[in-house]
Amino acid sequence: MLLEGGGLDYEVSAQKLYRGEITGHSYYRLDGCRWRMFGGSSNRWGGWCRPLDAADYEERAWLALSGWPIGAKCLQPYEEAAATLLELPNARFDVDAWRDRLPPPLVLDGTDFENAIIQHSPETNFAERCGPALTAAADVTVMLHANVTEIKLDADSRRVRELRVASLTGRRCLVRAKAVVLAAGGIENARLLLASRADRTAGIGNEFDMVGRCFMEHLHVPMGHLLTARGATQRFHRKDSNGKTLLRNVITPTAAAQERHRLLSTSIGIEGASFSPGTAYLGWPPAVMFAPVRVYRAFRRRGLTRVSDEIKWIAHGVHSVPHRLRASRQARRARSQASVRGGTPIHWLHFRAEQAPDPANRVVLGDKRDALGMPQSRLEWQIRPFDVRSITGWFEKLRRAIEERGIGELIPPPENWQDALIGGPHHMGTTRMSADPRRGVVDADCRVHSVDNLYIAGSSVFATSGHANPTFTLVALALRLADTLQKRLSA
Repeated sequence: MLLEGGGLDYEVSAQKLYRGEITGHSYYRLDGCRWRMFGGSSNRWGGWCRPLDAADYEERAWLALSGWPIGAKCLQPYEEAAATLLELPNARFDVDAWRDRLPPPLVLDGTDFENAIIQHSPETNFAERCGPALTAAADVTVMLHANVTEIKLDADSRRVRELRVASLTGRRCLVRAKAVVLAAGGIENARLLLASRADRTAGIGNEFDMVGRCFMEHLHVPMGHLLTARGATQRFHRKDSNGKTLLRNVITPTAAAQERHRLLSTSIGIEGASFSPGTAYLGWPPAVMFAPVRVYRAFRRRGLTRVSDEIKWIAHGVHSVPHRLRASRQARRARSQASVRGGTPIHWLHFRAEQAPDPANRVVLGDKRDALGMPQSRLEWQIRPFDVRSITGWFEKLRRAIEERGIGELIPPPENWQDALIGGPHHMGTTRMSADPRRGVVDADCRVHSVDNLYIAGSSVFATSGHANPTFTLVALALRLADTLQKRLSA
């Protein structure tokens, strides 16, 4: 049985169940950066796909709480299937696999950096892609507007006995199953565990106060400008169509350089001079957001992706005009600081950086309650000096590499660049995977340490985030979890 809290379309009443508080660094409104409907947030995402790097799974002596109980090899058997689900041509993300089909990249050999491939999914909507199969399946029941409000345990508190389910129209039911998988996102997974306090007063899986902790984001920020010298190319770094494949390249620090300099990972995109970060509709109030998003989705369903993308970016442009004007002014100011003159191209550098796992960054229960009586979430999120130091550290090292090789010149960002830091929004880490229950919530099989039949899917199980967007890895993890459940339940 698949329990979906929303319906088949955007509904303001369902979306309001995502409301919550935010303390600390500024963030998106919590009911405007995820989607409560069939297909979840696959109804609106950017399509960026890349697996975590092998080094992301390893323990780093200089990074507290780093290290997964699994390695990259555990997910490799599921990467081709993940690529198929995400409508990618293959699971190859090495530059050599695409070298003969792309312009040449910046030559970074011998530096702290390397080029990395991002594949772009056509923003696969899982409701549309998997909905017909779920409807036709004789062994799957999909229940819409079915909001899980509490997880109840057996008398011995070792197994889930039932789920309490409620709709906004007042209907109630209980669901009992041999195994339960929470797949409600990095904020809701933690919220539901914390709110289920009838059997365990601190919440389920929270014996060591780790549920909700170590919330992580990818820190997105424009970070200075690159002026490319004559003859250098930037085409390799643009999102470009290669047949049906959408690709782009980013610059990333090597694993050896991260270890040597003790800095977190990041990807560095090369963007246009008037680049404006952000995604259309993201963070808008639901009542304002849903109408243009419905139009956008309708055109995509008809195969008119070019028209839908124009609608999306017109909507994005409405609120990005001030950002673009500001970006253009900063680009002109950066050019005036440069030693290179003439018609030299100028580009923004856009960082998408790893954030360190920090127990103080967390999801907790707020004082207000939603329409179903559940406590709303409160996100307590700060960006720490180490997170900032990693971004500035890589900027300086890239500047040295670019200038030493005659590729161009890097102009630093304005002094207030940190004001532009924002999340992906990628909600990771709140039910983190660990071998030791004192350091996390789920084990290597995504099972809650202290509950025999409760599992968690999604990026909330990430122990660290790397620089790659989480979607590809969380799909591979879900496929691996499906195998685990099949083996255990059939046994």
